[in-house]
Amino acid sequence: MNRLVFPVVAIVLIAIGAYTAFSPESGSLDADTSTHFAVTDTAAVVKIRIADNNGQVAVVKRVPDHPLGLWTLNDRYPARKDATDLLLKTFKRISVRQPVRASAKAGVLKMMASAGKRVDIFTEDSSTPVKTWFIGTPTQSHTGTHMLLELPGSGRAETPYVTHIEGFTGFLSTRFFTDETEWRYTGVYESTADEIATITAVPLDDVGSSATLKWDEQGDQVIAELNGQRLALPQPMLRDQWLRFKKVHVETWNSHLSPEAQDSLRDSALAWQLKVNYKDGREVNLDLHWKAPIMEEYDTDGRLLPHDGSRMYAVHKGECALVQTFVFNPILDFWRSLPQMGIQSSNS
Repeated sequence: MNRLVFPVVAIVLIAIGAYTAFSPESGSLDADTSTHFAVTDTAAVVKIRIADNNGQVAVVKRVPDHPLGLWTLNDRYPARKDATDLLLKTFKRISVRQPVRASAKAGVLKMMASAGKRVDIFTEDSSTPVKTWFIGTPTQSHTGTHMLLELPGSGRAETPYVTHIEGFTGFLSTRFFTDETEWRYTGVYESTADEIATITAVPLDDVGSSATLKWDEQGDQVIAELNGQRLALPQPMLRDQWLRFKKVHVETWNSHLSPEAQDSLRDSALAWQLKVNYKDGREVNLDLHWKAPIMEEYDTDGRLLPHDGSRMYAVHKGECALVQTFVFNPILDFWRSLPQMGIQSSNS
């Protein structure tokens, strides 16, 4: 019996030793500071600077106690919360899989120099980056990302590593983009229901009727008025429509239009006008324009759509954006349906 036990124990010990030696979480890698990409306390991160080799830079800064948890972008705009949250999650969860093979090291470093991105991470008690990531290309399997680390006092590491996030299949470089239009927060209407005073929509090149939603004199019911007449509509329908304006976003501020095409869009005929007035005196307008179709699309009745069925253009404060009809059709359908409802005015 003992003759069988000793070989088994020996095999197990050898296996454990091999795993420890080659595991990405091994003590040898962990002891090497050039592998310390992760940021344990992401709550301390106050600024992130991302720069690419085309001269584009995105700097996002934490805003203490922002009601929506938004950071600023390039000291000009609010930044997308989903994007900043994803970066912080990446900082915390990133791990090293293995060093880049010696035979591939020169090529990886060359790609980093020509097409990589630099990410500087600042914490609340640092005026210089506590960590700098140099992000390169994905691995051939697209399950890892080549990265190089620079630390204050230690300088830039000589060896790049393959990094990944446990449980995530894919590469990480796409999370670090620099396009300002892609980074911008997409919210146009954002508030509580009680902060809204009136909501008006005007169909200019679509079916429907222009009506205004507002609170009644007692302030406890939403009413709809058309040409000064109160409409007899169910309160649940009116409240549902009112609540839609608590959070309305464009898809992206990158309209994919040239400056000349954006000028033409601003001067073109409108499909819809939306206007929301708030109790604090703000008035927020959004103009919607049809987008030409990029392929043949048909409605549920089999009729060819004259416009793009997935997206429209929007203009907000003179800036052009793309919006999804998936988001806006449920909003616009309320006004589109008014003529078909057989509505009669009500004085109640």
